[in-house]
Amino acid sequence: MNQQQIFLTEDGSVSAYGKVWRFDPDRPPHLILADGTQIAFDQCETVRTEPVTTGLGRGFRAVYQGIPGHPGFLFETETLLSGTDGHLDCTFSVRREDGVRLREVIWPAPLIAEGPGAYAALNTMQGQLLPADWPEEACQKLPFDGQMCSEAAYMPWWGEVTGEGSYLAWVRSPWDAKYTVSHPAGGPTRIWARHLPSLGRMRYQRTVSCWFLPGGSGYRDLCRLYRSLADEEGKPVTLREKAQANPNVARLTGCCVMHVAGKTHVTPDSRYYNREHPEKNDALVPFSHWEERVRRLKALGVTRLYLHQDGWGQPGYDNQHPDYLPPCRELGGWEGMKALSDTMAELGYLFGIHDQYRDYYLDAPTYTPDNACQSADGSIYGHAIWAGGRQNYLCASLAPAYVKRNFEQLLSAGIRLQAAYLDVFTCNEADECAHPRHRMTRGECLGWRARCFHYLTSRGIVPSSEEVNDWAMDSQVFCHWAPYLTGAAVPVPLFNLVYHDCVMIPWKMEAGGWGIPEGTAGFLHCLLNGGMPYMSDTAEGGALDENIRQWQVISELHTHVAMEKMTDHLFLTEDRACQQTVFSDGTRVTVHFKENRFEILYPDGRKVDAL
Repeated sequence: MNQQQIFLTEDGSVSAYGKVWRFDPDRPPHLILADGTQIAFDQCETVRTEPVTTGLGRGFRAVYQGIPGHPGFLFETETLLSGTDGHLDCTFSVRREDGVRLREVIWPAPLIAEGPGAYAALNTMQGQLLPADWPEEACQKLPFDGQMCSEAAYMPWWGEVTGEGSYLAWVRSPWDAKYTVSHPAGGPTRIWARHLPSLGRMRYQRTVSCWFLPGGSGYRDLCRLYRSLADEEGKPVTLREKAQANPNVARLTGCCVMHVAGKTHVTPDSRYYNREHPEKNDALVPFSHWEERVRRLKALGVTRLYLHQDGWGQPGYDNQHPDYLPPCRELGGWEGMKALSDTMAELGYLFGIHDQYRDYYLDAPTYTPDNACQSADGSIYGHAIWAGGRQNYLCASLAPAYVKRNFEQLLSAGIRLQAAYLDVFTCNEADECAHPRHRMTRGECLGWRARCFHYLTSRGIVPSSEEVNDWAMDSQVFCHWAPYLTGAAVPVPLFNLVYHDCVMIPWKMEAGGWGIPEGTAGFLHCLLNGGMPYMSDTAEGGALDENIRQWQVISELHTHVAMEKMTDHLFLTEDRACQQTVFSDGTRVTVHFKENRFEILYPDGRKVDAL
């Protein structure tokens, strides 16, 4: 990157490779106070700007003071162009609070990216491209209100591409940030960061960094750029490196994934309680049933399988966490669970369990509100959505100790675990806790979650969670799924273009499932993304035979590419129905979504194009 071709103009715009990037004057930076009052930066009583030159670059600083009722309130912004690589740091910091409590800070203003062929690259779940002239309203309601480090943003950046150049915006403290995408029908698109207070205060500076690329660049270049930036910070730990620490990682390659039920119990105060048919609120599938199922699959030629056991604890699925032990007596108890784990080992399969260390149920035997996340105002958030009913959130600083307590009991009882799924950690937003005995910021929350993953690895257990996230790429190995946001404009595997060699992602096989774009088959998305297939726990006859054939094709591909980078993704037809991915070992996968067919070309020239 030639930083001499990037410079700040006198009006605060950025000139990069001949294109001038302007911040949208119609959406100026502003403060949102705790009571909802919005104050634009330029409405402050005094505003002073000055040039800034440091050993790292040059730019502008603005000092703002005084808002109604708070004349001493003082904050600064700094826009600094790096003298090293030409990226732009846009930084906000509060210098004197004067009693002001902020809800959000909108900074900087969105960049304008328009013109023929322009589009945004958005990390909503697996990723999407949003053309600037997309005819429908888009991204009006993001998951978790756009909070980063959740499924709203698997990675903490977005980008926009025009014919004259592109940019990538990276939110440097994403755990304390949200983002908004505004796209009315027909456009234009505007994207901006929303910085959140930490434990009630804007206690440290917030930065959005922007990199600029020349004309001819696109979403693949943005993904390559971000991976290089992540590598500089040591974020990614590859699957090959993770396999060195835990040999069970390599055993996952080529596996199909089968999620199975155990005990279901829906409490009367749960949102999902069925009052019209109360008998449907309880169900049992014993461990021995799954022993029979996996033995049958082995006999049918399924050589690699990972079984994920839900509802294995006495309370039932999503009940009384973190006090989930012992294994459910009605399912077979300790003996039945051990027999299932022994059978899995005998067949050469992998066995893992669902567990939960965020949802903190009020009827858990050791529940105490002192362990729940406390808001800055002293309140404790709660709800009664899931099967177990009323709950708070467990402070993540306590989660590693609960994980160790429970898993040491399982291992001591001879339960052979090769993997474990810690629910929601990489899907839901980070929590903060103001309790004086275990105060925790959102950033620290993510660190505690990662510590749970690291404990599992230390015991030879492969860590998994619900979805994937940038912050967990040093510790997470696989997930439940990481599909596309429902209603995505142009689904595209941005996350896999950055992190395919760091995490394994399973895909549902059927068409029309959650996260599978309308009119396409999950099987083809699994192939295109070099992912893992799901194996049905109930299919019989021809449907089961078909599922096994799908696994055989995907298993061979996954064995080749699971630990490789996805180096390219291409739309081969104008309607985007034919797509191709390329992996770092040279494997090419082409899928035709309309025709429901595929072609895999391996580096040795061998071609596979049929089940």
